[in-house]
Amino acid sequence: MDAHSSEVTGAPNYALSLTFNPEILRIVAYVGLIFMFLVGLILTETLVAIEPHDTAIYRLFGFNHSCNLLDHEPSRTVSAMLLPFWEIPFVLYVIFNFLRINDAYRERRVPRYAFVAAAAFFPVELLLIVWFRIVFVWSPEVSFLAHYLPYVGFQLLLFLVAFENALYFHAVKALPFNNNRTVAVGYMLLLSTVTFLCILFGMSVALEAPILDTVNSAGQRLFFRSLSNLYFVLAVPVPLTLSWLEMKRSPTHTLSFA
Repeated sequence: MDAHSSEVTGAPNYALSLTFNPEILRIVAYVGLIFMFLVGLILTETLVAIEPHDTAIYRLFGFNHSCNLLDHEPSRTVSAMLLPFWEIPFVLYVIFNFLRINDAYRERRVPRYAFVAAAAFFPVELLLIVWFRIVFVWSPEVSFLAHYLPYVGFQLLLFLVAFENALYFHAVKALPFNNNRTVAVGYMLLLSTVTFLCILFGMSVALEAPILDTVNSAGQRLFFRSLSNLYFVLAVPVPLTLSWLEMKRSPTHTLSFA
């Protein structure tokens, strides 16, 4: 198409095509998430006036978990300003991740059940991403349940993304260790178990019917802290590493504007 015909038809005389691997978006999102918590940690340790033992989280759990890094000023405001550096790329990742699964399904490279799972998870994932910002709306000092629910949604979100990715990467033979299905199933079983227990124990506290006595029992407190730390490793560093590896193994995605 030349410039003259473009003027006549009113159509643009150019096309934009971008080929990339959606995993780069997840890497950017996770780096943004880690950066937000690091800034929250620095601000909480240096500028937050409240004593660590005086927080609502400490009174409920017997220790301050990662949420406490975002809860108090000035960390609360600064962390909320940094949230889009996780939120926006992760929304884009979820969208393009679904599109590549959809394309693979139409090309018969993934089974129907993988596509159905991705289609069912897609709107839920988008909602859980944007609802995470509610942690900055409700202070745990005012309503711990309202503050904690978005974090539970965040835990569920990361599990759903991991589950649909396991289905997709296995189908396109891009799992680690030569597409080792046993490793993938083992990881998903561990992640699902840890996620379920974290949500169960955390929500029981939020609903004022704690299953574990983490305040008075040092052993139960250590168990829950260890469980929470294991969840973090499974839900953040492991997928971040896998995304880096998938950049070399999984198919790219082409986005075109004509």
